[in-house]
Amino acid sequence: MQKPFDQIQLHAISKAAQAEMQDKLDNLSKPIKGLGQLERLADKLAGIQETTDLKIDQRICLIYCADHGIVSEAVSATSEPLSNVLSANVAEGHACVNALAMRNRCEVKVFDIGLAGNYQTTKMVDEKIQRGTKNMLTSDAMSRQDAVKSIQTGYDNAKQAIADGNQLLLLGEVGLGNTSASSAIVSTMLALPVDDVVDKGSDISVKQFEHKKQVIKDILAARQPDKTDPLGVLSKVGGFEIGATVGTMIAGAEAGVPVIMDGFISDAAAVLAKAFYPDITDHLIASHLSGEKGAQRVLDYLDLKPLLQLGMAVGEGSGAVVALALIDDIQSVLVNMNTLQDLNFEYEN
Repeated sequence: MQKPFDQIQLHAISKAAQAEMQDKLDNLSKPIKGLGQLERLADKLAGIQETTDLKIDQRICLIYCADHGIVSEAVSATSEPLSNVLSANVAEGHACVNALAMRNRCEVKVFDIGLAGNYQTTKMVDEKIQRGTKNMLTSDAMSRQDAVKSIQTGYDNAKQAIADGNQLLLLGEVGLGNTSASSAIVSTMLALPVDDVVDKGSDISVKQFEHKKQVIKDILAARQPDKTDPLGVLSKVGGFEIGATVGTMIAGAEAGVPVIMDGFISDAAAVLAKAFYPDITDHLIASHLSGEKGAQRVLDYLDLKPLLQLGMAVGEGSGAVVALALIDDIQSVLVNMNTLQDLNFEYEN
C-alpha cells in the first residue's frame, strides 16, 4: 500500500526516557503509581520527546474548517452557512475553544480548507481546496488528488507550527456534516455496522437521526470504500478537514512532537493515519471520550485511553485544550514535589 509521504520516518519512541520518567515519578513523595493515568501521560510524553524534562510551554491548536456536501441530505440540524459564522467566530477569538485556550495558554490558528461559503474575517488562513466536498451519496466526496492535497496541507501547517517553536500540537475542526463523514470512515475501517457508530452529531430529532443512519448506509453501499485503501476511503467518504488532521498527525509523529486529539473527527482521522503508519498512535494523546456513539470503539481500536470523559461535543479543539490542564498538572508535580530522599524515606521492598 502506497502511503502519502512514503519517504517519511516516524520519530522513534524512547523506551529509556519512559523508564527514566517512571523512576522519577516513583521517587517522588507519594504512593508509587499513585497518580494513575497522569503518570502514564508523563511516560508517554517523555517517550515522544526523549526526555524527562518535558517541553510543554509553547502549544498551538490547529483548527481546520470545511463543509460537507452530504448536508444537502438533511443529516444535520443546521445548514452550511452556519459553518462560515462559526469558523469566523473562532478566527476572531470569541468561541468556546478561544476562551479555553486563553485559560490554558494555547495559541489558536484557524484554516479555511474547504468551507462552502464566504465569511467576514481576515483572521482565517485561506487554504481552500474546494467549496466543500461533494454529496457522497451521489459521487465521491473528493478526488484522490484533493485527498492527498488535504493531507499535505495539514502536514505543511504542522511543520510550520513546529518550526515556529511549538512543543505540543492540538487538533480542532469546524464543519457541518463531518460526523457523518467520520462515521462512514469508522464504519469502513473498523468493519462496524453503521448502527454501532452513528450518533446524532448536531441536535437532530429522532426522525432525523434514523434518516441520517440510513443515508450513511446508502453512502457505503454506493461508494464501496475499501479499508485496505485508506486514501480511497478519505476521497470517497471523507472531508478536507479530516485529511488535514491526518497530515498534522503525521508531521507531529515525524518530528517527535506530541499531538493531542480532540473528539470524534480526530478519532476518525487517527484511524486513517494508523492505516498509513501503524505506530502513529504512540505519538497521539486522546484528550477526551467524545459523546459520539462510536468513539469508545475507535479509542479501543487505537489502544488509546482518554484523559477525560466529560460528555463534550463542541468540536473546535475544545476537548484537546481542556486536557492541557492535566499536562500542566503533571509538569507541576515533576518540578515542585519533594523526592523520597528529600524526606529521608524509602519504601520497603
